[in-house]
Amino acid sequence: MKLLFVVMLVFIISLPKSFAGSKYGFGVSFSPSLSFVSFKGDELIVKMNEDLFKSYANSILLNGTFFLERKYSRVAFGIAMGYKRLREETETALSNNSEQTLLLYNHDYGTIPIYVRLNITKKFYIKPGITSLVNLNNTVTTITEDIQLGTTSEIVSAAERVYKALNFSGDISFGYTFVNKKIKMDIEPAFSKNILGLLKGKLDANSFQSAFGISMNIRI
Repeated sequence: MKLLFVVMLVFIISLPKSFAGSKYGFGVSFSPSLSFVSFKGDELIVKMNEDLFKSYANSILLNGTFFLERKYSRVAFGIAMGYKRLREETETALSNNSEQTLLLYNHDYGTIPIYVRLNITKKFYIKPGITSLVNLNNTVTTITEDIQLGTTSEIVSAAERVYKALNFSGDISFGYTFVNKKIKMDIEPAFSKNILGLLKGKLDANSFQSAFGISMNIRI
């Protein structure tokens, strides 16, 4: 991942001079997002997983990146480093007559997004890209509610399933620059979906994560 980052950084810095009026910029981005899960593989296993898991996780997850850009009059090429959390959430199940349980699967990733920002007007732009996802940690939170007593307990443990150490996501966002001065501020609805399944090994069905969020950028 360090090598990939260095290669892309050199690429951005050494882009051809045929692009007139280039300059550099940098900034930060924060994005609250919803995490979605889908499945591909054996139809029966997929159907069982769809019955077990909610289509999206209820919690709003906070992601963030630091980015560097090489900017031209109508386009900018950027690379970033950041953090992303994805989540799957099961449906609530009655474990016995007095308790109900749900499971939260959390995945923490270090991210290296690479993107192109295409300026449609001075304030509107489109930003496609691809992100390298480096798996850092996977946990399962078991939430048990005692129906009779009205009490809730949580247990966090390491995930038993084996997840891929490296994944990629395709990204697309549409942005609006609402402060267009020396320091710019953007807001952009953003969607991403991982290209490879999350789980590692030979599987009857694999899970795929996507996220939809509203990104706030501050850039120079």
